[in-house]
Amino acid sequence: MAISFYNLALLLRCFKKHQFHDKNLSPQLHILMNRFYLSILLILFSCNQQHTTTLHYSTKSAKALHLYNKGWEQIMDEGRYAAAEDSYRKALEYDPNFLIGKSVLARLTLNLEERLALFKALENEASEIHGDEKRILEVYTAFTNYTNLRDMGSQNAGDVLQNALQLGEENLRKITHKYPEEIYLKAEYIEMLHALHGPEKALDSLDVLTTATQKENPFLLGYFATMKAELGDYKSALAAAYRLKEKTVDTTIPKPYVVLADVYFKMNQLDSAKSNVDKAYGLDPRNLDASRLKQKIAKKTAQ
Repeated sequence: MAISFYNLALLLRCFKKHQFHDKNLSPQLHILMNRFYLSILLILFSCNQQHTTTLHYSTKSAKALHLYNKGWEQIMDEGRYAAAEDSYRKALEYDPNFLIGKSVLARLTLNLEERLALFKALENEASEIHGDEKRILEVYTAFTNYTNLRDMGSQNAGDVLQNALQLGEENLRKITHKYPEEIYLKAEYIEMLHALHGPEKALDSLDVLTTATQKENPFLLGYFATMKAELGDYKSALAAAYRLKEKTVDTTIPKPYVVLADVYFKMNQLDSAKSNVDKAYGLDPRNLDASRLKQKIAKKTAQ
């Protein structure tokens, strides 16, 4: 019968209590019991490591961490890019040295000079964090570098993007398997797979790596719809897109309209695509997906 982490800890506590109160034990038996005690400690440590399902960040500010997580929800689940940028700026007010927070702000800001300064800070301060947090920082720094080069018109931007995607796939694969509850890092990993290997592999990984509850996450549900539409499975795509819209009680959230617009665009139903993307853009002009999709629809309509 399997024993839980809690029960194992309770058993160890009782063991130590009785050991130290039993004065009739021989020295040899004391040595054996101490060895047993150390073995149990190692098992407890192992259990504790295995039960770690979310990543530990280096910031000591609870408010900074709360705003950081809130920013991810605003970007991924809601499509509120302007609100997310505001959350990350506030997070850095509470902890100016929160490097992961800086790196996400660097990916969000439209100000090239600010992004260049943030990129320099990320490179200079990278040695201050370690382990899995460092792996994430490496990925976000690589994408910040790509965005800077793209905005400066560098001919190397395409190669840098490819390298960033490959780094993202490698690092986020490790993170995803080690911390299964980190839904937004898992979502980014699915995005990397999609960019590098196409929708079929990304959909397979989404199916395998996510729980039933995680599959209903707004971002993943919307991304599922987008990839299904890319493969020509419009029935599944529309079903997922409209399920997302039904689940979204707050009608000021742009996300479901962006997803519907993207699905309709892939179906070549441009009027429906335009009405939905205009709705999303009106709710948040900073929404990157909506602004890109508006340009695609306008270009295709003009043909």
